[in-house]
Amino acid sequence: MQELVTVEQAHRLIAALAWALPLAGVVVGLIAGAARGAIGRGAWQGFAVGLLGPIIYAMWLLYSQMVRYDPETGRAGLHSVSTLILNALIFAAVGVMLGAFYRRVVFPAHEHRERTEEAQDASQ
Repeated sequence: MQELVTVEQAHRLIAALAWALPLAGVVVGLIAGAARGAIGRGAWQGFAVGLLGPIIYAMWLLYSQMVRYDPETGRAGLHSVSTLILNALIFAAVGVMLGAFYRRVVFPAHEHRERTEEAQDASQ
């Protein structure tokens, strides 16, 4: 039976996205920034979101390394509960750190409050 998607195809796709997402993020950020009247901030935010592409690629490489099959020892990473737990902890920690970073640096909370206040002022 032949695989529908090989590991190599998935690797190439994720590698391509690692390069394409930051560029796409800048373009979308410029468009959104222009609509808000803050082109520089929009470009920065779009680029920061696009950087998730290389981060996902790095996490893919780490995961692939951890679960690989070693023909010399016959060990596969997916056969180990400790590998599963370690993967879960790493991915959870990276997710929490990225969430905190994006909330504090890329999309700060005061920006949301200002928009809410402006909307309330406009509706009155």
